[in-house]
Amino acid sequence: MNLWNFKIIYIAAQIRYILESEEIRRAMEPLELIKRIKEIEQEAHTQPDHEIQQVPKQNAAVDLAKRLRDRAMNDASSQQALEEWRKRKMERARKREIEKNITTAS
Repeated sequence: MNLWNFKIIYIAAQIRYILESEEIRRAMEPLELIKRIKEIEQEAHTQPDHEIQQVPKQNAAVDLAKRLRDRAMNDASSQQALEEWRKRKMERARKREIEKNITTAS
């Protein structure tokens, strides 16, 4: 095997690794939750102007967060999506902590 063949194999392996990483990242996105947030934001923007002017920005943010929380907790699919996302997040944090401990122990 000459040097060029080795470089081509190495580059192909890197590209495959990058594509797999992108696929995993996309699979881990909480799509249901993102969709729900966009719906609520659209609802907030479709309110009449006089209602929006009466509510200060801080109260609007609190209201939006409350409605998101209420909707997410009432909708089973959103709740499930949120729970799966939370589990994946915790698992990644756990893996990072283990890797961190291994590198500091070395």
